[in-house]
Amino acid sequence: METIERDFKKVRYVGWERSMSPTIEREKKTMQYSVGWNEEEERGWFEMYDEESGGDDYYAEGCLELTGKVLDGYDGVFSLDEEVINCLEDWGADVKQMREDLDL
Repeated sequence: METIERDFKKVRYVGWERSMSPTIEREKKTMQYSVGWNEEEERGWFEMYDEESGGDDYYAEGCLELTGKVLDGYDGVFSLDEEVINCLEDWGADVKQMREDLDL
């Protein structure tokens, strides 16, 4: 199976979340996403950044861990962005448990 990749943009309200932040000040940004999945190798990846600063203000990247079609882990960020999960779901990945684990 070949690698599936998608690049897209979405306007989101983003902000830096820290363990000691009682509130998060969010700002409206256009986020650029790149998501990929190689089902045969049971791996995926993502990158996202704000278009306005080219990623200087907001940037994240990481790997996606799959067992077969089940998304069962990720690395690189504290909480996986819902848009990345939506993308995998559109491609047929089983993301049900991940949505529950992240309260999405």
